[in-house]
Amino acid sequence: MMTERCAIIWFRNDLRLHDHEVLTLLANSVDVLAPVYCLDPARFEIQPSGFPLTGPLRARFLIECLEDLRAGLEARGSGLHVVVGQPEQVLPALAQKLGAREIFAEREVLGEPLRVERRLAAALDPLGISLHGYRISTLTHPNDLPFPVANLPESFAQFQEAVTAGGEPRAALPPLQRLPGYPAGLSNPTLDTLVQVLGLSAGSEAGQPSGFEGGATVAVAKLEEFVQGRRASLESLRGSGSEAAAQADRFAPWLACGALSPRRIYQYVKYSGLTVWAGELANAVITGLQRRDFCRFLAMKRGERDEQSSRPPAWDDEGLRERFELWRQGETGEPFVDAHLRELAMTGHLSSFGRRLVASYLCHDLGLDWRWGAAWFASQLLDDDPSVNLANWMEATGRWRAFEEPGRLDPAEQAARRDPDGDYCRRWLDGNAPVIQRFG
Repeated sequence: MMTERCAIIWFRNDLRLHDHEVLTLLANSVDVLAPVYCLDPARFEIQPSGFPLTGPLRARFLIECLEDLRAGLEARGSGLHVVVGQPEQVLPALAQKLGAREIFAEREVLGEPLRVERRLAAALDPLGISLHGYRISTLTHPNDLPFPVANLPESFAQFQEAVTAGGEPRAALPPLQRLPGYPAGLSNPTLDTLVQVLGLSAGSEAGQPSGFEGGATVAVAKLEEFVQGRRASLESLRGSGSEAAAQADRFAPWLACGALSPRRIYQYVKYSGLTVWAGELANAVITGLQRRDFCRFLAMKRGERDEQSSRPPAWDDEGLRERFELWRQGETGEPFVDAHLRELAMTGHLSSFGRRLVASYLCHDLGLDWRWGAAWFASQLLDDDPSVNLANWMEATGRWRAFEEPGRLDPAEQAARRDPDGDYCRRWLDGNAPVIQRFG
């Protein structure tokens, strides 16, 4: 009698069933498949910085993504086992329990997730268990780049030109209809269970609605609505370049956790007719996907070297810490900056421009260490992607010049240009008069 082949797929930032190459491969090559997600409680605890690595809005979005993934897996005859603890400790034990000789996982490019991979591989090796990595988070597959990652251009414009000239990205794969059997005896937690594990409230966090709900089901519906223009007229979709870019940003939270495939976005936008009747908007979406690719590939090329110095330092000056606290709370006294910071804290979302503005103010006006700002972004942003976050802050500090954007933005000039009537500031500053200037 032949022994059943059992494998584990460790979901990380690939929380979807559509356009998932490895899941498609495993569906046709193993008899028993254990989909697993690891929750490390340390990521949700308050750090010495005064805030958690993963803030409550991000945690809520993640739980919604996991619940949607679990429901999708169950509908296909499988399930999702959520295990609490560090992956390098819990996954080897689980593999031994199930008799699995292989673990498949999406590869990361820098930071603690990459170090976790290395520790997990070291823990699995003595047990004779293989760790197979894959990459499905980019529009252009790394193997399809027109140059080795080591020769990646340092300019986004050059990268975009070369990739566009290289032809179409791979076609998106459809969602699977059936998956291999789920191991008997593994738990399959519900959303309420995960909320309790993380100690979160059952309801939504306080703040203004951001319009984001986690999960691939919502993401695909948003994409279809976006392309078909069910809630927007032709004129509003055409918009200006900045408006188009802002709308394109709206997919970022689902892209960051892998609930939505960049290739599926490309496919919908490219072949729906959007390029004909709203070309500026379609181009903004595709450029956003390519820019995200560039950040990830640039991190693969050089990011780990820069990331080594990106961990927030200990505070040695209470005055600097006080300035940072006022910055992250949106109480600097610069209304346009404060409005953006409060939007971030209340919704978990901030436009690309808003990120550049508040990063510029932290680095150039307040003279604070950029690493604290990057940590705050990582904690709050629903679409936090370590490679994109690093690239944005490297650009703000002038260490990188990949996007040819100005290092310092003058808040007063930008407010006069982008919010001349003060509507944005009033919305996020509760309609009050500008906060008294705290910094000279």
